[in-house]
Amino acid sequence: MNLEERMSRLERRCNRLMIACTLLVALLLALGFLHIDAERTTDGILHVHGLVVEDAQGRGRILLGAPFPDVPNRMRHDAGTMAMLFLDEQGHDRLTIGQALPPQIQGRVPENFHRIGEAVGVFLHNTVGDERGGMSWLSNGRGAISFDYPDRDAIGMYVDDKSRSATFVLEYADEAIGDVSFFEMTAKGQGGRFSLFDPKGQTKTQWTVDRGIVLPGRP
Repeated sequence: MNLEERMSRLERRCNRLMIACTLLVALLLALGFLHIDAERTTDGILHVHGLVVEDAQGRGRILLGAPFPDVPNRMRHDAGTMAMLFLDEQGHDRLTIGQALPPQIQGRVPENFHRIGEAVGVFLHNTVGDERGGMSWLSNGRGAISFDYPDRDAIGMYVDDKSRSATFVLEYADEAIGDVSFFEMTAKGQGGRFSLFDPKGQTKTQWTVDRGIVLPGRP
């Protein structure tokens, strides 16, 4: 599968995810209106601090609020965010829609972790609650679609308002190499750049494109 086919496949997956999330939000709101007392509405407007949708065993499975409420069966009990959170039967976070949480990585939430900007979007978690990818917009003017290895970034597409550029990044898979790009492709102005890196992060091959013409690169 070539790079263009991979990007098209990733875009189709993201579109399906957004459609599914929209339908889930609509369903949750409909359930809320059906089960909330009319006394809690004013002039047809519903006012709530949070909603918890439970399964047949009484476990909280969908949490919604600003911030979303905590429930006993959730594995994490750190501060919530303005979001809708979906839990599995064991209480692991599986899907977050809204303001991003501090990420859980390999079973724990790193202390003093800071994202490069406040993020709002759709975030995917694996079966133990680790954040493994998503689609978001950050407060620093950067949009991202990405998927992760268990311990770090794997593949990402980014748009940056400040530099008015778009970048595709593919990182090395070898766990021993660490957080190092294997391939980067950037579009900016009327051209762009393709770069290949060695496991130490040094540029080994680079092509510069100007108005569709490949200019001489470096070895």
